[in-house]
Amino acid sequence: MVFVNPMPDDTDLNRFYQNYHKTSQYTGKLESKQRRARRRIKKIAKYTPGKLFVDIGCNAGFAVEAARNLGLDAYGIDVDENSIRCAREIYPQASFDAMSVQDLAASGKSFDIIYCSEVIEHLSKVDDFVDSLHKILKDDGVLFLTTPDISHFSVIKDPLIWDAVRPPEHLLYFSKNSLEKLLKSHGFSRARSSWNFKPTLKMVVRK
Repeated sequence: MVFVNPMPDDTDLNRFYQNYHKTSQYTGKLESKQRRARRRIKKIAKYTPGKLFVDIGCNAGFAVEAARNLGLDAYGIDVDENSIRCAREIYPQASFDAMSVQDLAASGKSFDIIYCSEVIEHLSKVDDFVDSLHKILKDDGVLFLTTPDISHFSVIKDPLIWDAVRPPEHLLYFSKNSLEKLLKSHGFSRARSSWNFKPTLKMVVRK
């Protein structure tokens, strides 16, 4: 695992993620984003009979809308208030809130499917984040997690020229082993990943 040192403080990070610069990129290709999310969610949903779905770091809401169209009780959260406003305008039938996963865990809510794509690498306090994921996942639920893979054959020889290395946006760079160890340390017992041609880790995780 590789990480940024020193880490930015909470104030700087909060300022960086308000009006997140990539939101306009995502809203420009919502249809393709939604199609990819739909394919993923359709596969993930087979792992649990439950219908309660949450997207952590939902941005413009395309995965939430994809889940809703698949018949799931879909909900999304993001710390960027502007992204949540966009999501509500684009997908008025879906449900969104501007909040952190820690606040969601404190509310006592739990979910059958947690969708968390390209989020964990942005965090300075990853232990609090993963602990909250564990709290909000139902016992028979499933967590879908993606993040850049620093141990991938295409980047391991010279990771510093990799386009995913861009602090303060990306602060943590996981390998399969380091991510599995982190998840296990917070109570997750089963993590399944598949080989990818692109340098991305994709894990289906259970308690």
